[in-house]
Amino acid sequence: MDIITLRIGVLLLIALIYMLFDIFNNRNVPTYFAYATLVIGVLALASYYPDFQTMEIGALVAIIIGSIGYVFYRAGQIGAADVIELAVISLILPIQQLPYLASGAQHSIPFIISVFIATGLVALLIIPIYYLPRARRLLNKRLFSMVSRKDMFKGLMLLVAYLAFGVFVAYELRPAPIGLFILSLIGLGSLATAIFETPITDSMVEYISVEKFEDGDIIALNLMKKGEIAAAKRKIRGFDRLVTPGIIGLMKKKGVRTKFPVYRKAMPLALPIFAGVIISLLIGNIIFLII
Repeated sequence: MDIITLRIGVLLLIALIYMLFDIFNNRNVPTYFAYATLVIGVLALASYYPDFQTMEIGALVAIIIGSIGYVFYRAGQIGAADVIELAVISLILPIQQLPYLASGAQHSIPFIISVFIATGLVALLIIPIYYLPRARRLLNKRLFSMVSRKDMFKGLMLLVAYLAFGVFVAYELRPAPIGLFILSLIGLGSLATAIFETPITDSMVEYISVEKFEDGDIIALNLMKKGEIAAAKRKIRGFDRLVTPGIIGLMKKKGVRTKFPVYRKAMPLALPIFAGVIISLLIGNIIFLII
């Protein structure tokens, strides 16, 4: 077994375990496992010695992912474990390898860029499939009855924009059929997500009391009234989307009894990340299939 095959095997195993924890452990990846994979990633990067260029790229990209990811984590947009997983992927495999099922050049781009793009595509396709049946079941309403005129108008504008972009790409770049197919998937996923944004959001949320809060929970501020948010911020210093141990302690100390909308039913992000890793290994950067 060559070293590249070993790296890919380790990468797939780590991404798989992240996904299994995210799905079957209530979206909770143990801290010890996340930090252990970070150590594995650093060791894997060090094993590139004396290829300093690859080592520098892997380290730089991992630092950028960690820095930007931390900002998004503090803003309540992504979980800490997701940030660590993406950094680990970059450390283990810094550069996009020649894909197994495609022959196009990959131009030595960072592997994590391919993973980001493929993950986004998979997430766009999964979101409607994952949430809409749940929304219909939980809310006991017809899906289109929960779609506002604003959502329909937004979907219509998005459809027009995608059609115009598709015509431009088809005329100017003349992509292969697979490229047009991928663009169609992106458009359909975006359109469904935009139109059914309200039922999708509602199906993610569970109203819970402070006693059931957990570190890392995300409060759906978009489902709270402005007055409710302002009152919570006046009463609880540092109140925001991200729930921290300090916020939980303050709420309990002040005897807060309000139930807050919390994203407890959100799709496990490690699932599309795992799919993104596989797609990137098999066919490379999706963008190169389009252009």
